[in-house]
Amino acid sequence: MLSKALFKQSCKANGIMWAVITFAVCFMLACVMLISGNGSIGETTEAIQNTIINKEINANLENRAIGYYSNEIDGMEKFDGFFVAQAENALKESPNPLATLMNPETVAAIYGGAVNDLKAYLLGKAAAIDPSYDENSAQAQELLASVMYAINPNGAFNEFYLSHGEEVPPDYDVTSFITHYLTGDLNGYLVSDERNAYRAERSETCSAIFLAGNITMRENVDKIVGELSAFGVTQEKYDSFGYTYDSVKDIAAATVITYRGRLEYDMRELDGKLASGEIDAETYAAESEKVKASLASAIASSLLASLPKDVAEALEEVGQLDLYSLVVGSVFYKLAGLLLPIIYMIMVSNNLISGQVDSGSMAYVLSTSTKRGTVVFTQALFLVLSLLAMFLLTTVTGCVCLACVDGVLLTYGELVLLNVGAFLVLFALSGLCFLTSCWFDRSKRSMAVGGGLSIFSLVAAMLGLFGSSVIPKVVRLDALNNFNYVTVISLFDAISIIDGTVAFIWKFAILAVLGIIGYIVGAVKFVKKDLPL
Repeated sequence: MLSKALFKQSCKANGIMWAVITFAVCFMLACVMLISGNGSIGETTEAIQNTIINKEINANLENRAIGYYSNEIDGMEKFDGFFVAQAENALKESPNPLATLMNPETVAAIYGGAVNDLKAYLLGKAAAIDPSYDENSAQAQELLASVMYAINPNGAFNEFYLSHGEEVPPDYDVTSFITHYLTGDLNGYLVSDERNAYRAERSETCSAIFLAGNITMRENVDKIVGELSAFGVTQEKYDSFGYTYDSVKDIAAATVITYRGRLEYDMRELDGKLASGEIDAETYAAESEKVKASLASAIASSLLASLPKDVAEALEEVGQLDLYSLVVGSVFYKLAGLLLPIIYMIMVSNNLISGQVDSGSMAYVLSTSTKRGTVVFTQALFLVLSLLAMFLLTTVTGCVCLACVDGVLLTYGELVLLNVGAFLVLFALSGLCFLTSCWFDRSKRSMAVGGGLSIFSLVAAMLGLFGSSVIPKVVRLDALNNFNYVTVISLFDAISIIDGTVAFIWKFAILAVLGIIGYIVGAVKFVKKDLPL
């Protein structure tokens, strides 16, 4: 079935073209892989990713800072109320209120009762946020600790302050209650600007320290890195972001100061409306919550949340994009890397059969003892083996280049599969061109049909690339995706290979079947047709 002489003749006739095109393809592949691998493409992707991650972490820290501050303000207001209520109960049956208030044991009992009431309130508040937050849950304990930390009952959190190089704050002021009780203006003092300012200033300081100490604990850092690992964040990369105790404290303090200042301004406007009768107490309370929520959202908004939805999704997509694999897999192997091999395949498949029939040299070949079946088998084998050898060399070139670049996600296995896919595309198209070469007696017709369809497939794939999911949404033209339905090159699923799925397998099988059908039908046609010899 194989004619060695005819095979050698085909090698001699097409060897130089094969060598030149193979060298050109390998050279282009090396340039693409080395330049993009050692250039700024990886740095650009990483910079986008780091910007998004930093902004999201900062937004989370700012939200937590505002949350701690708000919880501490609310907790201290409740504690003051609980302390006064405990004191009033203690004074109801006391014949000498002044002596009772001056008794350290009585004051300690009142203080302890207020602390217990506050704990119960905070645990109830956590359960109201989410019924799954029982008193032992991490969320409930975090809420409880953030408020208790600001009050610091009986110095329970002194060690926390000292371990971070902070001064222990003065004891939470309750003695002023006694003074104002004796002067008869205690209720007014509880809601006065003086007491509100005291609580706000204490919370402003304590919330920043608590957040910084909490977020930089080793176990919490490990949780953060674990949650960000899906975005390629390692412990080393997280450390490079610089979220130290001091930096987190500065972020929290700046956020709370901004929030507090703007909240006081907005609340003065609401207070004015309430005083003038423009709004009632119920509306005032509802508007107050809206103002707080709006300020928190505006101050601690993330980068993605601050953008329109489509833009945010596009930016997030770019940040997660593997540009190196996109350039090598979808741009080179599916497009640029196929151009020269397709030209080679069109010319060679035409020269092997129809070109020789058209020139009359096929008559000389068949005038010997060589049968048509042997001729068509030998020529088909030469075409397939020459394409196989070409992509074996590109595989070797790609593996060598991949070994020379660092920090890319593309693996050797994926690179080999990309070469297999490119070969199967050429195998399928060469089957078409070989079929037309066997079908037509005139080389111009063979090249027009087989070559035209092959070039059309490549051009359609180029246009379809800009509408495919591999292109970021921000520059994608969805309408161009229709071109992917009219080219066999779309069966070369580079995305599936790079993503590690198995969808490419059945598509590869279709390409192989198309190529086999083309060669078989072409061979049968050549053997049976009448030749103009």
